[in-house]
Amino acid sequence: MDLQGLRREIDRIDLEIINALNARYRLVKEVGDWKREHDAPIYVPEREKELLEKLIAANPGPMRTETLLAVYAQIISGARLLERPLTVACLGPDGTFSSQAAREKFGHGAVYIPVNSIPDVFREVESGRADYGCVPVENSTEGVVNPTLDTLRETRLHVIAEHYLPIRHQLLSLSPIGEIRCIYSHPQVLGQCRRFLAANFSAVSLIEVASTIRAAELAAREPGAAALAGMAAAERYSLPVVAENVEDCTGNTTRFLVVADQETRPTGDDKTSCCFVLKDRSGALFDALEPLRDAGLSMSMIESRPLLQARWEYCFFVDIFGHCQDEIVQKAFAALEKRCALFKVFGSYPRAKQL
Repeated sequence: MDLQGLRREIDRIDLEIINALNARYRLVKEVGDWKREHDAPIYVPEREKELLEKLIAANPGPMRTETLLAVYAQIISGARLLERPLTVACLGPDGTFSSQAAREKFGHGAVYIPVNSIPDVFREVESGRADYGCVPVENSTEGVVNPTLDTLRETRLHVIAEHYLPIRHQLLSLSPIGEIRCIYSHPQVLGQCRRFLAANFSAVSLIEVASTIRAAELAAREPGAAALAGMAAAERYSLPVVAENVEDCTGNTTRFLVVADQETRPTGDDKTSCCFVLKDRSGALFDALEPLRDAGLSMSMIESRPLLQARWEYCFFVDIFGHCQDEIVQKAFAALEKRCALFKVFGSYPRAKQL
């Protein structure tokens, strides 16, 4: 087949794709009608996981898995838009890594509400002004995000999904490297670029700000200033990249959680997040974790945070593989709760894959 013939065949297939998508969306509208009639949630993470895993398994190539997932993220987002537009709160302004993670998770069809702090994300969802919230919980270089853990302990919302976002930091400035006298960024970002900064900018002032977008805004209007931020910030403020991918670890990744006033069903490949406070005695933590060990439940995270109400007492945050509706998890948690002064499950959710 010559080039024109190949292009005609591609055009024919594109028309088939459009017809198939519209047939799919007609069914989606019927699903939306059913959900409204039965007051069911629009976003169902366990159904989405099931669908994507089937599609990945059925894909013979040469389309890459990453391409398949990106295409279907927008198809699913468009489907949700037909059912009902969703509102998603995230740490703003637009262009932050948090907003990028939210957009990857919910696609173009959602309405995004940028807020000033992580507790504000929870408040938007608790008040009903947002359907869902997207918050960072841990970074592969810098560890946990403390405001998220502290707010999870107090909220009535549930964790219903997770998302991994690869993080790439750029040094942005209107000035050449030799003329940079201060660097703005979020504290987590400064920590993720610690070795780069020590090796190249040991005499430069490092200034913490609320977001990478705020850092870029300041760098765009101050001679001799720079920002550590992502490419979205560079594009928003027309800032040149003077040093690329300056994060200390090449696999730098942040895990985000989706919170909402709903719960998920088991998928067979889930995580559960919880916290507990121990009664102060020797060997308390060892004893508390014993039910998890005896049940053969693996932990993917354990972290401690001080209790504000009592000095030198701590709340432990744990992620385990399994769903809180699984019988083995229920029995382990029942035994764990008996050994704790406080025990709370934040939620169970489908385990996300890192590509």
